[in-house]
Amino acid sequence: MDEQMRDRSPQEDVLVGGLVDWEYAASVYGSTSLSGLQSQSLRRTLALGLIAELLVDGLVVAGDVDEQGHHPWPCSPGEAVERITREWMTEWSNDVPTPGAIVWLANTDEGDRVAEGVLRREGR
Repeated sequence: MDEQMRDRSPQEDVLVGGLVDWEYAASVYGSTSLSGLQSQSLRRTLALGLIAELLVDGLVVAGDVDEQGHHPWPCSPGEAVERITREWMTEWSNDVPTPGAIVWLANTDEGDRVAEGVLRREGR
Protein backbone atom coordinates (compact mmCIF):
# COMPACT_ATOMS: atom_id res chain seq x y z
CA MET A 1 0.00 0.00 0.00
CA ASP A 2 1.22 3.48 -0.90
CA GLU A 3 2.48 5.41 2.17
CA GLN A 4 0.16 8.34 1.43
CA MET A 5 -2.88 6.05 1.19
CA ARG A 6 -2.34 4.95 4.80
CA ASP A 7 -3.59 8.38 5.89
CA ARG A 8 -6.68 7.99 3.73
CA SER A 9 -9.93 7.04 5.46
CA PRO A 10 -12.08 4.28 3.99
CA GLN A 11 -14.66 6.94 3.07
CA GLU A 12 -12.03 8.99 1.25
CA ASP A 13 -10.79 5.87 -0.54
CA VAL A 14 -14.29 5.16 -1.89
CA LEU A 15 -14.63 8.74 -3.12
CA VAL A 16 -11.19 8.76 -4.76
CA GLY A 17 -12.10 5.51 -6.53
CA GLY A 18 -15.32 7.17 -7.64
CA LEU A 19 -13.35 9.77 -9.58
CA VAL A 20 -12.23 7.04 -11.98
CA ASP A 21 -15.29 4.80 -12.15
CA TRP A 22 -18.50 4.02 -10.33
CA GLU A 23 -17.99 2.17 -7.07
CA TYR A 24 -19.95 -0.91 -5.96
CA ALA A 25 -20.56 -2.80 -2.72
CA ALA A 26 -17.49 -5.03 -3.10
CA SER A 27 -15.19 -2.07 -3.78
CA VAL A 28 -16.51 -0.31 -0.67
CA TYR A 29 -15.81 -3.54 1.24
CA GLY A 30 -12.27 -3.44 -0.18
CA SER A 31 -11.80 0.11 1.12
CA THR A 32 -12.55 -1.12 4.64
CA SER A 33 -9.12 -2.80 4.65
CA LEU A 34 -7.75 0.67 5.48
CA SER A 35 -9.50 0.40 8.85
CA GLY A 36 -7.29 -2.46 9.96
CA LEU A 37 -10.29 -4.69 10.69
CA GLN A 38 -9.75 -8.35 9.84
CA SER A 39 -13.19 -9.85 10.54
CA GLN A 40 -15.34 -10.21 7.43
CA SER A 41 -18.53 -9.49 9.38
CA LEU A 42 -17.05 -6.34 10.95
CA ARG A 43 -15.81 -5.17 7.56
CA ARG A 44 -19.29 -5.78 6.10
CA THR A 45 -20.81 -3.72 8.92
CA LEU A 46 -18.29 -0.95 8.27
CA ALA A 47 -18.95 -1.08 4.51
CA LEU A 48 -22.70 -0.74 5.05
CA GLY A 49 -22.08 2.16 7.41
CA LEU A 50 -19.78 3.83 4.89
CA ILE A 51 -22.37 3.49 2.16
CA ALA A 52 -25.05 4.93 4.45
CA GLU A 53 -22.83 7.85 5.46
CA LEU A 54 -21.84 8.64 1.87
CA LEU A 55 -25.48 8.55 0.72
CA VAL A 56 -26.89 10.59 3.60
CA ASP A 57 -24.09 13.16 3.31
CA GLY A 58 -24.90 13.57 -0.39
CA LEU A 59 -21.45 12.48 -1.55
CA VAL A 60 -22.70 9.59 -3.70
CA VAL A 61 -25.96 8.44 -5.27
CA ALA A 62 -27.07 4.81 -5.51
CA GLY A 63 -28.20 3.30 -8.76
CA ASP A 64 -27.73 0.76 -11.50
CA VAL A 65 -25.30 0.77 -14.41
CA ASP A 66 -25.82 -0.31 -18.00
CA GLU A 67 -24.24 0.52 -21.36
CA GLN A 68 -25.82 4.01 -21.20
CA GLY A 69 -24.24 4.83 -17.82
CA HIS A 70 -25.29 5.24 -14.19
CA HIS A 71 -29.02 5.43 -13.44
CA PRO A 72 -29.88 6.71 -9.95
CA TRP A 73 -32.56 4.85 -8.07
CA PRO A 74 -35.78 6.85 -7.65
CA CYS A 75 -35.68 6.78 -3.86
CA SER A 76 -34.40 8.67 -0.84
CA PRO A 77 -30.95 7.99 0.60
CA GLY A 78 -32.63 6.22 3.54
CA GLU A 79 -34.59 3.94 1.22
CA ALA A 80 -31.40 3.19 -0.71
CA VAL A 81 -29.58 2.29 2.53
CA GLU A 82 -32.43 -0.03 3.50
CA ARG A 83 -32.43 -1.70 0.08
CA ILE A 84 -28.64 -2.15 0.02
CA THR A 85 -28.53 -3.50 3.57
CA ARG A 86 -31.45 -5.90 3.00
CA GLU A 87 -29.94 -7.28 -0.21
CA TRP A 88 -26.44 -7.64 1.26
CA MET A 89 -27.74 -9.38 4.39
CA THR A 90 -30.15 -11.73 2.61
CA GLU A 91 -28.26 -12.58 -0.57
CA TRP A 92 -24.62 -12.16 0.50
CA SER A 93 -24.76 -12.68 4.27
CA ASN A 94 -21.57 -14.73 4.52
CA ASP A 95 -19.84 -13.58 1.36
CA VAL A 96 -18.34 -10.48 -0.17
CA PRO A 97 -20.62 -9.45 -3.05
CA THR A 98 -19.27 -9.93 -6.54
CA PRO A 99 -18.24 -6.80 -8.43
CA GLY A 100 -21.36 -4.95 -9.57
CA ALA A 101 -23.72 -6.80 -7.24
CA ILE A 102 -26.23 -4.89 -5.08
CA VAL A 103 -25.51 -1.26 -6.01
CA TRP A 104 -23.43 1.10 -8.09
CA LEU A 105 -22.42 4.36 -6.41
CA ALA A 106 -21.74 7.51 -8.41
CA ASN A 107 -19.93 10.45 -6.82
CA THR A 108 -21.87 13.67 -6.68
CA ASP A 109 -20.11 16.95 -7.46
CA GLU A 110 -19.49 17.33 -3.72
CA GLY A 111 -18.08 13.79 -3.56
CA ASP A 112 -15.71 14.64 -6.39
CA ARG A 113 -14.60 17.81 -4.55
CA VAL A 114 -13.81 15.79 -1.42
CA ALA A 115 -11.90 13.19 -3.47
CA GLU A 116 -9.93 15.85 -5.34
CA GLY A 117 -9.01 17.41 -1.97
CA VAL A 118 -7.68 14.03 -0.81
CA LEU A 119 -5.53 13.76 -3.92
CA ARG A 120 -4.19 17.30 -3.42
CA ARG A 121 -3.37 16.46 0.20
CA GLU A 122 -1.49 13.39 -1.03
CA GLY A 123 0.39 15.49 -3.59
CA ARG A 124 -1.17 13.80 -6.59
